[in-house]
Amino acid sequence: MSDKYFIIGIGGTGMRCIEAFTHLCAIGMFDNKEIDILSIDTDTNNGNKGRSEQLIDRYIRIKGGKQGKPTANSFFTAKLNLYKFAPEYSGSRLTYELISNLNVGKDEVKRENRALSDLFFDKEVQGFNLDHGYRAQTHLGSHLMYHCIIEAARNVKDGKTRKEDREISEFLDKIYQAGENARVFILGSVFGGTGASSIPIIPKALRDAIRIKDKNAEIHPKAMFACSLLTEYFNFNVPDGNQKKEQKIIADSNNFSRNSQAALMFYQDDKTVNSTYKRMYHIGWPKKINFSQGDNSNKTITGGGEQKNPSHVTELLSACAVYDFFNLPQSDEQQEIVYKSANFLNNSFYFEFQDFLGADKSKEYMNKLGSFIALSHIILNSEKGAFVGQNGTRNLVNQFKKNNIPDYIHLPDEETKDIDDFIKSFAFFYDDKSNVIPGWIFQVRQSVDGPFLFNSDSFSMEQNKLKEFHFGKLFDDEAHQFANHKFSIKAKDRNPYEAFRETIQTDTKVRPDSQNQKVERDNEKFLAHTYNTLTKLFNIMGDKV
Repeated sequence: MSDKYFIIGIGGTGMRCIEAFTHLCAIGMFDNKEIDILSIDTDTNNGNKGRSEQLIDRYIRIKGGKQGKPTANSFFTAKLNLYKFAPEYSGSRLTYELISNLNVGKDEVKRENRALSDLFFDKEVQGFNLDHGYRAQTHLGSHLMYHCIIEAARNVKDGKTRKEDREISEFLDKIYQAGENARVFILGSVFGGTGASSIPIIPKALRDAIRIKDKNAEIHPKAMFACSLLTEYFNFNVPDGNQKKEQKIIADSNNFSRNSQAALMFYQDDKTVNSTYKRMYHIGWPKKINFSQGDNSNKTITGGGEQKNPSHVTELLSACAVYDFFNLPQSDEQQEIVYKSANFLNNSFYFEFQDFLGADKSKEYMNKLGSFIALSHIILNSEKGAFVGQNGTRNLVNQFKKNNIPDYIHLPDEETKDIDDFIKSFAFFYDDKSNVIPGWIFQVRQSVDGPFLFNSDSFSMEQNKLKEFHFGKLFDDEAHQFANHKFSIKAKDRNPYEAFRETIQTDTKVRPDSQNQKVERDNEKFLAHTYNTLTKLFNIMGDKV
């Protein structure tokens, strides 16, 4: 039986790591895999949570929904299934004090309950609203998250129908059914609130919840768990006196370094954690990015729809850790904490492709990421998809027909729009004032001070410069450039889009291969056709196309 793959993203940082992982799936790094994803956040309206879940939902539609299948050697190759869980923190469950019924019962019982709670939690910690997360109170968060998962299992067993409880229950069933073939990766930070609270207790909570559903059920002892230990890499406005007075408990980014140090000491020494996690990936960054830059309010955004922070390269590295873990050979080795770094010069990283997935996968990663960026420039610039009201993917399908390839003309507009919108979220789009709105890969690039893998002009924030970018020169190495003969009289030798079109039209070897690429649906064949063409033109993989 083959391995079964599971990801749990927790808190705002965990959501952005899931976002990075989904983009790795889109470029085609998880061939032939079906992956179940569980998002967990206490803040149901969190902007990063909404953005990540919308991205995965769009990915799932591109793959054909529940009936979709994994493919290979193309874009969007993994099949993803999304489950969403959020504790119920509203009304009579808005604070720890309310959830714990500290003010219910006889006076003697209330006094004892209050004394016990006061032993562990300050009064302010017991009374703050939980709907924006645990606010760096990890001692409280671990306690509450564990019991929320246990409560969800009990609710399902008792026949209650809260959607979030049913979804985490279905996710638990899949882990249980996977037996010894389960690989579970938990994404989150160790310096904040929800993720930092949850990473230590999630494996135990899952095991205990499965026993509640069925007292004879167990997560298989050979099921493998791994997690990211993502330390502080951003800060934000420090709360002023008025906000502290109003909200009592609020995360202070000045404490993130100390939180990270304490967390790492805990993970190194705790016997339960060390016996649970097969691998822990410690990922850090030397320079904090200010998520409040440009905000002069001196107010800390505690969560909700306003919390929609930009993406960062550390989140991509966390997604690459998932790739590493999912591709590990089965073994009985003891737990391992993995460390690696990249070239660091003049206070900047100088990343190479091998820094992300290793030397043996560097060419594949280079080809797939580069080809997807090139496809983005084709759809968004050459076919106008970045402009308001345009559908660049539909325009490209129509261009295929003009080149005597009508195979994809019956693609529904909603399917081409999903591809269009996904690529905009990956790369960029233009607003009605001609501003470049950066997508995920642009934001990742902006988080790196030094050079970043590709021609810097491919990430320009000026519309005219970006429109004119020669995507055939995406790579600095001339061996992997095309249409770069500026003195040629042939259009295809000077214009990368013309070279792309001519290759599509004349080279039968770039047509989709249903057997090897496992593509069945028209949009899968369309994506495979573009992937094969760009792979051929960049000539990174040799004769593999």
